[in-house]
Amino acid sequence: MSARQVPSTARAGRLLSRVLSPVRMLTGLGRSVLVLGILTLVLAVWLNWQEFTQLAVVAFGLLVLGLVWQVLPGTPVAELVLRPNRIVEGGTPPTATLHVQAGAAPMLFPKVTVPVGRRTVSLRLPFLAPFARHTEAVPLPAVPRGVYLVGPVTYEKTDPVGLVTRRFSTGEPLELLVAPRVTDLSVFAGGLTNDLDGATSQQLSMSDLAFHALREYVPGDDLRHVHWRSSAKAGQLLVRQYHETRRGHVTVLVDDARSSYPRLRDFELAVSVATSIALRAVRDDFDTYLRCGPHLARGRHAVAMTDAACRFVAGDDDYLAQAADAATAVSGTGLVVQVTGAARDLVQLDQAASRFDRGADWIVVRADSEGEARLRDSHALREISIPDLARLQELLARGMR
Repeated sequence: MSARQVPSTARAGRLLSRVLSPVRMLTGLGRSVLVLGILTLVLAVWLNWQEFTQLAVVAFGLLVLGLVWQVLPGTPVAELVLRPNRIVEGGTPPTATLHVQAGAAPMLFPKVTVPVGRRTVSLRLPFLAPFARHTEAVPLPAVPRGVYLVGPVTYEKTDPVGLVTRRFSTGEPLELLVAPRVTDLSVFAGGLTNDLDGATSQQLSMSDLAFHALREYVPGDDLRHVHWRSSAKAGQLLVRQYHETRRGHVTVLVDDARSSYPRLRDFELAVSVATSIALRAVRDDFDTYLRCGPHLARGRHAVAMTDAACRFVAGDDDYLAQAADAATAVSGTGLVVQVTGAARDLVQLDQAASRFDRGADWIVVRADSEGEARLRDSHALREISIPDLARLQELLARGMR
């Protein structure tokens, strides 16, 4: 084939696509009417029957009317409002609010489709006059943990007879975050101290703090932190300023290797376990580092932890590399919690833990939905096996004594 024939073939293909584009807009009824019009036209020419000629004219006239309807100006505009856009798996599904403004052409009971991830929600709107406004509640389906795009809205513009239809997408997609199920851990012993009665205290002890600098006294400062000698020299009150040491930092690593979990629900259980621990650490005002694969959250904000957990997915086994990255990013952590499945080898977990400071506490939590709840406690390792989320509170409290 010569070089001149290739552009000619491409142009012919584009021309054929343009010619057939109106045919692609035909509905099932529209294609039936088209076939009927062609057959009656052939019979009219062959038999010279005027009745068939009139029937062909009506069929083709309806098709032309449907095509003209599609080119009328004024495309409708739709906007989605999603509140709340953060929910918990298993909770009440949210309801989106759809605001529609019709165009110059009336909307004859239009069909509207709203994508929710890979699912779709279809609904039929009432008749809308030109430039009319309408608000409709769109109930969304229950979906598992993850991040889903809701929208854009797809509107099918159909002529009054229903022969020709064309789809328009309008509006911007919204993000729906479905957080994992969590359990409330009443206490979190990592980095906490006990009072004289043995009760857990959320107040940092002086062993959790390191002297940083001197600063001017501000009303409300603890007078026990006043540095009297420096205050006498400076002629004003100076107090010691401290910063938290490693005991105020918690690192939670979720094993994202698909091979570590014999069952997919074990990975979901691991995500719920890790998120529950991270939220407890955040509520206790610890600097928390939560990571699974490339997705991570760091700080003391619960929303950041749950948003990151929505994006956790199981994939290839690069857990040791991720642990090394976490150890580099988090210096001086006081507690490392490794959440994994039943199939992960303990030697590999030890290699991951060795990346961190040896002075840090180390806990392994295994999510095994078909295993037994157990606690293995030794001088070098505390390993907890969790069959379901309801047992986390009890086993974690025992493992962190």
